[in-house]
Amino acid sequence: MAKYIKANPLVAKYLHLEGDRNTAKDGNYLLWQGDMVAFGRPAELYDIAVRIGALVLTPYEARQEQDGTVLRPLPVATDDRFVTDAQRAAQEEDSDSKTAGSSEADSSAADTSSSDTNKTADAEKGE
Repeated sequence: MAKYIKANPLVAKYLHLEGDRNTAKDGNYLLWQGDMVAFGRPAELYDIAVRIGALVLTPYEARQEQDGTVLRPLPVATDDRFVTDAQRAAQEEDSDSKTAGSSEADSSAADTSSSDTNKTADAEKGE
């Protein structure tokens, strides 16, 4: 059965297909299964989708995307060439929030550790 590939505009631009393929209501492109041979063998379709941050769709799902009745979010590409600016910004926000959360946890752990040390010292003194 033929499959369609929902991919971001960076992928369509890389393949020079911007004017030749339909778009989904969210601005992403609906590419053909045959377009993916630029990235590897047809048997590797799902692996290719992971690398380029795309979804493999049935014809029915592709029609839903084109009509706008269902819009599926794209995963982040593992190939850096196809990560969009919006995805990069979201990744940076995630890493910033994780960094802030871990430094708060480190600070809390340090406070607990020094408190435990003081209790141990007091116990050794017999207080």
